[in-house]
Amino acid sequence: MESVFNKHCVFITSTGRTGTQFLAKSLNQMIEDCYSVHEPANVFFKDLKKWARDIKRFGLFQMTVGQFLPSKSMCKLSTYRRIGKISDEKTKEYIKGLRKQILEETKESIYVESSNHLHGVVDLLEDVFPNCKIVFIIRDPRTWIRSAISSPVYLLYKTVDLAFLEMSMRPYHFKDDPYCDKWKNMSKFERYCWYYNKLNTFVLDSMKDKKNFRLYRYEDLFLSKSRNEFFLDFLEFCSKFSDGFSRKYQFKPELLDKKLNSSADNYKLPHWKEWDRKMAQKMHEHCGKLMERFGYGKEPEWINKLGLSYEKEFA
Repeated sequence: MESVFNKHCVFITSTGRTGTQFLAKSLNQMIEDCYSVHEPANVFFKDLKKWARDIKRFGLFQMTVGQFLPSKSMCKLSTYRRIGKISDEKTKEYIKGLRKQILEETKESIYVESSNHLHGVVDLLEDVFPNCKIVFIIRDPRTWIRSAISSPVYLLYKTVDLAFLEMSMRPYHFKDDPYCDKWKNMSKFERYCWYYNKLNTFVLDSMKDKKNFRLYRYEDLFLSKSRNEFFLDFLEFCSKFSDGFSRKYQFKPELLDKKLNSSADNYKLPHWKEWDRKMAQKMHEHCGKLMERFGYGKEPEWINKLGLSYEKEFA
């Protein structure tokens, strides 16, 4: 019998707050014979019905205590691998254990998983799933941080994300990180800026020049005037594989108009145009290189907000 790990898979990951839930709910409506899922076997405290279904499907242990173990939680495994607490071989073994049941239950010919929990294992996926493709979505850090801090389901560095649980990366996990000694005095805003840079840089460096990897800007897929063209390219990439296997797809632009997983209207953080100079400079300190690389922060108003010492960088 052919190994379930030879199934044609597409893994979509990011920092979160980049439309991953929308993609999971929509791709099975656009790609023929496709099963798409968002963060499988993960606990959503705001969706207790899903939690109950997952307990029935994956077992009580995995959906409770197991969420704090790298062998039972992709979130925990990703962080442990990034901070060097687990070897690559053991990581791949755990990936197989975490996805074997799901793949066995998937009758469709294409499996799509959309999850920000894959960031720490993204470069190992092709070793486990030889017929996989990987998509990474990056978003303007100024709008990402506003969405992430405001979202009740994004738990990064919030009350339940206790440091000793090691569910999320922190500077002191990396001996050469310049913010190790500064972390305790950093605001939540600056901590999110640090995380954005750390995670995105990790993924981009580890996936450089890989042929099965494609990067998209969130703004191009969902907000730009050319979003239809970008989304068609995205569907083409997700439905055709290097071994010649392919499935038909039908783009449904009306689905892009549906707002799924959006932050509440009462944002906890103002629009960047209302930020003071200190906030803008902190964002630039951590995320400036990535903003420059992906064309963010070119607005004269933003450059002016950074101050005179930064204007020379954009001259």
